[in-house]
Amino acid sequence: MIDTHCHFDFPPFDADANEWVARSYKAGVHHLIVPAVAVSNWKRVADLANSYRSISYALGLHPVWLGSHHEDDLKALDAALSQASEGCIAVGECGLDFAIDNPEPEKQKMFLRAQLKLAEKYQLPVILHCRKAHNELLQILNEFPQVNGILHAFSGSEQIGLNYIRRGFLLGIGGTITYERANKTRNAVKALPLSSMVLETDAPDMPIFGFQGEPNLPERLPLIAKALSEIKGVDVEEIIQATSQNAEACFVFRTI
Repeated sequence: MIDTHCHFDFPPFDADANEWVARSYKAGVHHLIVPAVAVSNWKRVADLANSYRSISYALGLHPVWLGSHHEDDLKALDAALSQASEGCIAVGECGLDFAIDNPEPEKQKMFLRAQLKLAEKYQLPVILHCRKAHNELLQILNEFPQVNGILHAFSGSEQIGLNYIRRGFLLGIGGTITYERANKTRNAVKALPLSSMVLETDAPDMPIFGFQGEPNLPERLPLIAKALSEIKGVDVEEIIQATSQNAEACFVFRTI
């Protein structure tokens, strides 16, 4: 299994990465993608990937950290991508988040467009974050038809999902679907094609049902795979194989 979105540089994983990598592998999670959120953690995610071949990383500027970003960070991102190791497989986490305090939409759009341009320049996929801004995000993606990647933490309607799929994006399926009350997302996931889905935990965020109030862990990815298999009405092994193949088609992983 591939966890396509895990903040492995955040607590609790930063305390003993060896243990957490071993636990994830034992649970059947053989690869982790760790997206950055700001300049301050670019080196940490790169160091993780350089230390563990089962970890890949992405470099980007997350909209939730907008207050810490400066325009010069975009030049720094260009330079970092140009010099990145082979473990760097995407631009991200980037996107739009209009649910934060003082969202400054135009500033967010500027940072997103600049990162999409860098994805074009370096021919990398993007890892997208979106809250309360799907219309705006989809409109901006129309300006970059050559860019694809993953819409992280999909929790929208079937129509929203289709809009991203038509633009060449995969949908990141996470802990939301483990909650029976998440009817809209579960119904959308049931209707949308498995060929456009990947698995993710967003650990330590996006807790899975039964583990509310605890940090999420990449070793719980099998629970998401099981929930998806029940929703789709197929064997869990088919879920694991299909989502892994989808991720491998999107990203260029190092040979492990």
